[in-house]
Amino acid sequence: MDDRGLLELLYRSRAETVTELASVAHLDEREVLDRLSRLQEQGALTVRNGAITSPHPASWTAKLVEERTRLLRETSDEATTRIETLLSGLPGLLRHWSVGEVSDGLAPVFARHGPRAAEDLWYDIAQEATASAWAVLPSVERFLSSDPARAARFSEAFAGKQSVRALLPAAVMGDPRLLGLSERYAASGVEFRVLDELPSWFWIDGDTIALPFEWGEDWPTSVLGVRNAALAALGRSLFDQLWRRSQPLGGSDRVWTPLLRLMRQGVTLDAASRTLGVNPRTGRRRVAAAMEHYGVATLFALGVAWAADADRLD
Repeated sequence: MDDRGLLELLYRSRAETVTELASVAHLDEREVLDRLSRLQEQGALTVRNGAITSPHPASWTAKLVEERTRLLRETSDEATTRIETLLSGLPGLLRHWSVGEVSDGLAPVFARHGPRAAEDLWYDIAQEATASAWAVLPSVERFLSSDPARAARFSEAFAGKQSVRALLPAAVMGDPRLLGLSERYAASGVEFRVLDELPSWFWIDGDTIALPFEWGEDWPTSVLGVRNAALAALGRSLFDQLWRRSQPLGGSDRVWTPLLRLMRQGVTLDAASRTLGVNPRTGRRRVAAAMEHYGVATLFALGVAWAADADRLD
């Protein structure tokens, strides 16, 4: 039994002392104490005079996240790997904790099971008035084949959010159903991008992060949701790093081009957005992205920079 196994056993048994845990684990007390000392260094528990205090796994993981805020600003592959490691270990700890859990409200955990577990969890706990909803979807077969009524229900729920993003596997680029999917959600401001390798299914909505029971699953049938701001921030950090490496569905980052062409003809931003069949909120995000791309602060300056660039490319 390694240190992680001992921690999981502690969660299941709710042992309160080193002696109790040694008895349950069938290990020498000195060996148990050595392992607990290493876990204590990680912040997973506290040992005082033989008594063990173990906080909720989401709480101490969140604290670990806060202590490593430098990771949240990094964009290196190493940082991405380290963040994935933190997230991938969390579902297992939460499952073992829940065996004897008495909810203290510090980090509420929700579980759903079944073929629609991933969707049910979102509908049950994440439809509050949050600003953003970001999802990594390594398998999109269910969405590609979903009926229009269910798609409309999702689209309605997304409409009130400022940012809705979904990362899809690059392999679906050749699927003709993908165009229908993107058009179906365009009016709600959903942005789609593709990436060759996606680490696992997960999503973040406000302060809630949803994870599969086993990290790496493409479309899980057992999922966990944790409402914790620091853990949600960790998920957003990983998502943001994946998003930076991804490509838009059309293979070009310049999704603002159709908008700017219409605006160059004197059409307003909102009217241009509606002409293109996108939500005005999405149109404003695309223009903001263009301004960031060209390093300008006004629409006039954007028009000049974009026109010069367009003339050069033509």
